[in-house]
Amino acid sequence: MGKTAVVICLTLVVTAKGCQQSPHPPSPPANPVHDIAYSMLDSRQSELFLTYPGVNSGNAGTVWQAPPFDLSQRVEFAGGTQAMEEVEKAANWRAIETITKIHGSEPNQPSEQQFNIEVTWDKLAASRFESLPHWSTHIALLHPGQYGYQQNQEGNPFLGMVVLFDEKPSNPDQPGGQFHIGFRSFFGHYEPENGDIGNPDNYKLYAQWYGYIGNFVPAQ
Repeated sequence: MGKTAVVICLTLVVTAKGCQQSPHPPSPPANPVHDIAYSMLDSRQSELFLTYPGVNSGNAGTVWQAPPFDLSQRVEFAGGTQAMEEVEKAANWRAIETITKIHGSEPNQPSEQQFNIEVTWDKLAASRFESLPHWSTHIALLHPGQYGYQQNQEGNPFLGMVVLFDEKPSNPDQPGGQFHIGFRSFFGHYEPENGDIGNPDNYKLYAQWYGYIGNFVPAQ
């Protein structure tokens, strides 16, 4: 199935179901900042960052703030894991075992290789995502060799979190994959900006769905 056919199919789904009303946006932070300090991460996020290759308890803050780790990666990790924590807490289980790569803005790469977090999943994560209310199967058009599920924020199959799993993991007890958050509908869903949490327009939606990332607000 080609990209155009997928967009048409999903457009029909949106039209048939209608979109749910967006949640009211939270009040903006009183003292906004345009970067995310390591100290802003909560215990679960810090625990996950310590699983990132090359990071340990002695250098985590330095790796977080120093090149080549950049602002787009900090926002992707902090925003992505905050949203994932919301899902984990609501379902009372942990989906992620380790973080293997954090992709922010990578202009020389295609859209599907930007703005996502590669992970090792809990072995039961796929079946648990499949059974979550309002989630549905994701058409992994841009991700050959993977399958997954989508959150359907506002009743829209283009919006919200997407979780992907390797179809043939080398270790079935620790399947690899990735997750990201989609903010654009229709053909815009296949552009790099679709997954950019730090895009000012996208961040407004992010804050409605998952809350602000501490007092972070993207620079205009």
